Amino acid sequence: MISTLKRPFFLTTRQQLLVGWSLIPVLLVWQLNGFYLPALGSRGAPTFWAVDGLQWIVLPALLLGLLAHKAALRPSHYGLVPLGKNLWPLTGQGLMVFVTAGLAFLVARNLSWRVLGPSPGSFQLVQLFPQGLAGAALQIYAAVSAGLVESIFFIGLPWLLYASARQHPSEMRFTLCVSTIFALAHWEHGRHGVIAAFFAHGVMCRWFLHWRTLWPIVLGHTLIDLAAFS
Repeated sequence: MISTLKRPFFLTTRQQLLVGWSLIPVLLVWQLNGFYLPALGSRGAPTFWAVDGLQWIVLPALLLGLLAHKAALRPSHYGLVPLGKNLWPLTGQGLMVFVTAGLAFLVARNLSWRVLGPSPGSFQLVQLFPQGLAGAALQIYAAVSAGLVESIFFIGLPWLLYASARQHPSEMRFTLCVSTIFALAHWEHGRHGVIAAFFAHGVMCRWFLHWRTLWPIVLGHTLIDLAAFS
């Protein structure tokens, strides 16, 4: 069985401040990268992927390391609870996330196209994947890093902070707020991408709050991105 956060972990005031400060760089980068990602892409794939590694690996690793060192927060505290020996439940839950959040994404995006019409100028990542094994490896890297990092910084850590700061946290209010922030972080993909991201993330938040573990969300999110990149 998959371990879950059966008991909520409450942060001290100092820990809350450190989590809040750790979220700010990621939120800023994800809101601003729509300005520089297209420019980097026009310079060529190597430059783009080098900066992408800084954004998706180096920055999150530094921030999580800081939380571990300064706030004594481990992955289990924000949802990456230890996995049991039997991974079949995780597989089933991940597929549930993939199907439900993926359908939410597709339905919302297609309805948005029908109602709002084309969204010109949206940035597409697929054009920066090279052919062959290198392209496949980069697709896996992009999908896994997005699934892991976005689950931590747009669900796990925000919920830990919110649940600790509120005496009676509202799961619905939390879902709406973080899904809005997550959606706006995808503005470079056009308004259809923003709308689709909002609904897909809302579904993933609900699953997390139901299971209290991020691993199915990471897996489902990764599968959705792999499908989108193919």
